[in-house]
Amino acid sequence: MITFYIVLLIFSTNLIVFGSPGDNHYLYRACLNHCKQINCSTPLGLKEFEVKQTFFEYIFQWSCPDECSYECMWKTVNQMISNGQSVVQFHGKWPFVRLFGVQEPASTLFSILNLLSNYLFGYRVLRRYLRYGVHPLYSMWIVFCFISMNAWIWSTIFHTRDKPLTEIFDYIGAISLVFAQFACCLIRVGYRTKYMRLAKLATLFLFCFFIYHAYYLLFIKMDFGYNMTINIIVGLFNVICWLLWSIYHFMSGKVYVWRCALSVVLTMIFVALELADFPPIGWTIDAHSLWHFSTIFLPILWYRFVVDDSRYLLLHSK
Repeated sequence: MITFYIVLLIFSTNLIVFGSPGDNHYLYRACLNHCKQINCSTPLGLKEFEVKQTFFEYIFQWSCPDECSYECMWKTVNQMISNGQSVVQFHGKWPFVRLFGVQEPASTLFSILNLLSNYLFGYRVLRRYLRYGVHPLYSMWIVFCFISMNAWIWSTIFHTRDKPLTEIFDYIGAISLVFAQFACCLIRVGYRTKYMRLAKLATLFLFCFFIYHAYYLLFIKMDFGYNMTINIIVGLFNVICWLLWSIYHFMSGKVYVWRCALSVVLTMIFVALELADFPPIGWTIDAHSLWHFSTIFLPILWYRFVVDDSRYLLLHSK
């Protein structure tokens, strides 16, 4: 398990360091410079661009230089295919076919489905089967559910249109989910034990560190390597903590915790899809979108475990 996370860290760091070969391709650079000069630097060119631009491209803020980049990317890709060359990434992304102005249609759709899954199988299930002031840790799980939905909202926005600000909020939303699940684990482990105060202090530290991390990414530097390192470290502690807790309680007779363990293990396995990077199938579905697709069903397992655990705590509090 630890080896897996180390490999993921090395892979992610290399991806950031080496960049995207398509950005420096001679045809792409020549096409981009020519397109910007002809279409984006003269009143006539800009007027023609505005006339051709669709409604969806307008509302998703595809500028003239963005359009040049998109068109030149596909000219370069088509030449690569004609010459029997391997297709490469451009600006850190594989070439994707734009659909109704949406930059990455598959990842956007799957992000929306993840949002709906967390709402239907998370928020609505919690509200249906648990009660505030009755079931222990109810508020904690409701907050966690909102954090999950917020993360998928920003994932949807980012994959719809990749902009510097949407990218930052997507990263912050994703890592907030990792921090939140680890904080929930600490609280659950310490609940009704002599270590509860320590668990609260650790959770407070996590919250303060997350605020600093978000501030750093927003106002100091969008450091991809730093963000990935923190994500993997906290994620590693989160996985280990939940798995050890699940194994201990399963051996103690709490059979329902298998859903918790399976959910965490499947999440770890699905992350491996990020390692199997490949050009998009049909210029739409890549490894990242498949990762988002695979996580759609996890809330069914996770929140069923939450409900069972809350009921168990309520039953044994009397």
